[in-house]
Amino acid sequence: MRIAAITLAGALAMSTTALAQSTTSTAASAAQYSTEQLKTELNLTDAQVPKVQKINEASAHSLQKLLDKYDADTSAAAEAALARGIVASIRSNQVELKKVLTPTQWAIHQKNKAQRVAQSQTEFMASDLNLSRQQILDVSRINAESADQLVAALDKPMGTSKPTHNALYTAAKPVLDARDEQLHRVLTVDQWKQMEGRRRALVDVFVQEASAKPTTTTAAGKKKKS
Repeated sequence: MRIAAITLAGALAMSTTALAQSTTSTAASAAQYSTEQLKTELNLTDAQVPKVQKINEASAHSLQKLLDKYDADTSAAAEAALARGIVASIRSNQVELKKVLTPTQWAIHQKNKAQRVAQSQTEFMASDLNLSRQQILDVSRINAESADQLVAALDKPMGTSKPTHNALYTAAKPVLDARDEQLHRVLTVDQWKQMEGRRRALVDVFVQEASAKPTTTTAAGKKKKS
């Protein structure tokens, strides 16, 4: 059950402090997952870990605010606004991470596009669906497998001079459908219904991230489009 649902169902029974602690716990779990992934992927130093954790916690709280803001609005406009907000949050997270990572770590992080897409997927679902620790691990595995397939599926339309919106979605659909079939077995009935309600936003975010061209750092420390 999501935080907003808990608020509505238990407003008389739960104090404001308890709700705040619950929200913080959900955001902290998502942030901790992200930090652990990056620690393994990039061999973060002891000095980098708390800095990365702080960045991820800020991103998790930002994401939770977005989800709460659009929780009651299921219109197409709201879903589009949510997707834009999530993409902006993800990209802001990357900007802050780049300040902490070494050029070599950043290059590795940018190269591992599938891992980054999978991490974004899992972070979103952990916050939106209030996943348990075991669910985060299961969902992470499913998303990692599908992200590899999604990036590969988008290579063909991305190879054209001007990939169209429809071409990207057509290429992504079989991969996302297969992923959803696996997720259906991991999520509760309520979580699955919640995810279906966010499907438009989820697809927009994941396709945008999987098809985004990475940036690398030159020797002078400047961004260069690949």
